[in-house]
Amino acid sequence: MKAKIQIPQEILTAIDYANTTNGGMSEPDLAITQDEKGYEVRIKAAGLGPDSFQVDVLNNRLWVYHLLPLFADRPDGMDNLQTARTLGNLFLPNDVNVDKIVAHYEQSTRELNITLPYNHPTRNFRRHIDVDIE
Repeated sequence: MKAKIQIPQEILTAIDYANTTNGGMSEPDLAITQDEKGYEVRIKAAGLGPDSFQVDVLNNRLWVYHLLPLFADRPDGMDNLQTARTLGNLFLPNDVNVDKIVAHYEQSTRELNITLPYNHPTRNFRRHIDVDIE
């Protein structure tokens, strides 16, 4: 008979449990460019669809992530147990207009594009950004 190991929930959220049990994950491809209108962040991540990407602005940082379920077969009472996997956590320069940041997913290239237009500095700002699907 195989014994089931009980791992405390606090430990599961603090370690890279999903990466360890799933055999590893591929790293995202992240590129940042700058032009006369502002900055553009492009992210490709293997195995992620358009609905998987999450984009948040937290104070002066741009956080791009997706949520992973901790268990393939969810035990009773653990329907929502997920952990965030960071794809990018970028410092936002003072010249970025955080109110005008937009994100869209290009189906043809399977790539998330985030546009960061220029403007005046803003501090202590938080906003969730929805991803549009082309």
